[in-house]
Amino acid sequence: MELLICGTAAAEGWPALFCICEACERARELGGKNIRTRAAYMIDDRLRVDFGPDSYMHQLKYGLRYDKLEHLILTHAHSDHWYPTDVHYRRRGYSVVPPDSLMYIWGNEKVYQRFEQVNPDHWDSYKIVYKRITPWRRMDLGNGVIGVPIAAAHDSSEECVNYVLTENGRTLLIGHDTGWYEEPTWMYLSGQSLNVVLFDCTYGPNDYPRGHLGCTGVVRARDELAKRGALASDARVIATHFSHNGGWLHEDLEKFFAPHGIEVAYDGMKLTV
Repeated sequence: MELLICGTAAAEGWPALFCICEACERARELGGKNIRTRAAYMIDDRLRVDFGPDSYMHQLKYGLRYDKLEHLILTHAHSDHWYPTDVHYRRRGYSVVPPDSLMYIWGNEKVYQRFEQVNPDHWDSYKIVYKRITPWRRMDLGNGVIGVPIAAAHDSSEECVNYVLTENGRTLLIGHDTGWYEEPTWMYLSGQSLNVVLFDCTYGPNDYPRGHLGCTGVVRARDELAKRGALASDARVIATHFSHNGGWLHEDLEKFFAPHGIEVAYDGMKLTV
């Protein structure tokens, strides 16, 4: 699997909309890896995890071809991860979609409801098939890729998930928008032999385990995976999904994580799982 990390920010982006805090002003000044859009990922050119309000910009910036997208996998229905208004432009009159094109959208009940609220036509009008996810139930994503939604600890008002994706014996965990996992999730991950792990680091230097993680939480989560035999010998652990409220810029985050052997994600980061 070829993974492109399209965005690495929390809901406001970084610099945040309207914000003049020191972290946002410094990001504007320094640019580069300090400029962060809302979190999303591309796997090869067929799969995308989350579809937030920066998806069109990602298409332009990285040369993505959403006409090739076969599976859109949603972690939850918050607007920074699911912006269904843009899916409206897949219908006839706005886009010429290949005649044999069909896109599957995988998500929870709130993902379905948000689509229905903003898109007046039937799903067929967009050449889309909705697939209701169930935690722990395997998803066949074609070309030998298997996905498993695992329970995240994020928003109790909906069924938030993270994803374990496997192809040819290599396994990726996309773990943003979660606090400390409940025991069933840790149990599922035990013995998985994960090759690449992405963990939420929204709170930065602030240690608060509910809904998201911070820097020390990422280290603890990595250690928990190691204790449970869930990391492959070549495992890469990467922190992502940052908020300007944490205050630490990219270089600050690297200084903290380097002694722990953990990488810091940035927009446009590419890796092979």
